[in-house]
Amino acid sequence: MNTQEIKKQVEEDIKAAADAAALDKARIKYLGRKDGVITKLFEQLKSWSIEQKKLHGSELNDLKKFAESAFAEAANKTLPAVSGEEDLSLPGIDPQRGTLHPITLIQKEIEQVFFGLGFDIELGPEIDSDFYNFEALNIPEDHPARDMQDTFYLNLEHPKNHPGKNILLRTHISNMQVRYMQKNKPPYAVVLPGRVYRNEALDASHEHTYQYMEGFVVGDGITYANMAWTLDYAMKEIFGKDIKTKLLPSYFPFVEPGAEMAISCLICKGKGCSVCKQTGWVEILGCGMIHQKVFEYAGYKKGEFQGFAFGFGLSRMAMMKYGISDIRLFAQNDLRFLKQF
Repeated sequence: MNTQEIKKQVEEDIKAAADAAALDKARIKYLGRKDGVITKLFEQLKSWSIEQKKLHGSELNDLKKFAESAFAEAANKTLPAVSGEEDLSLPGIDPQRGTLHPITLIQKEIEQVFFGLGFDIELGPEIDSDFYNFEALNIPEDHPARDMQDTFYLNLEHPKNHPGKNILLRTHISNMQVRYMQKNKPPYAVVLPGRVYRNEALDASHEHTYQYMEGFVVGDGITYANMAWTLDYAMKEIFGKDIKTKLLPSYFPFVEPGAEMAISCLICKGKGCSVCKQTGWVEILGCGMIHQKVFEYAGYKKGEFQGFAFGFGLSRMAMMKYGISDIRLFAQNDLRFLKQF
């Protein structure tokens, strides 16, 4: 790793940039979130020994600061000088055009995959009662599973003739399961995108507000094998035919049996890295066969129908799809990041 050589290349590329667009292209070459030269060096740093990190860590930080400062200074110099007179013969300045957010991109792609499988796309309320968010999902008031989710409760008057005791910001989109079942007659298949809220401590992989998507299929004779095939097909359509999937036993009160699906790590191709914790696998979604208690809350007879449900964070999907290491980037509104998509 020759940081002096990289600094020299940065300076040469800045000098060669004829306009703002070329300068931004050069900046992305070195500092881009996905394939930047300096960004890749920081990714390699994760696998180095402690001695190597001590030796080269500060050197890498200095290189990054140098590049950021150099590009910022060059960008300021490319701004047009202010003149006392207007030259009407000069060409106009192109307006800044927006691009779709990476979360929106991955959401649209996933919706198209499930739409192709015959799923409907629905939306649901973000403010709901604890009945639909917890109780109707086999999570009664004294159930220990409620401790799994730190919930934002709202100081609002509970609507009359509405089940439940408290009003809250939904902690998952499963709050739509019973509500949808009550209004529709099987068979049906539906996916529901939207925001969910949990009282999480902010870090590189957790946000208190994030985009989520859940889905469920209900009908006569729906099996675990149907669920496994559907989710395996969807993951391969989203991440590529070469990925592998596997189902691992897990627990969710509203499904029985419950499972988590893992996919082979896209970063190391299943060989083991810091992202997958050296396992070669990354957990991507939760799923399972809908518990008969949930059907009973919806007004169905026990054993009358079967179905499966699944849910996943769109942020996690986008991070895996686009190689993004920090979930907080999605909400920072940094155009340098967003314009890369």
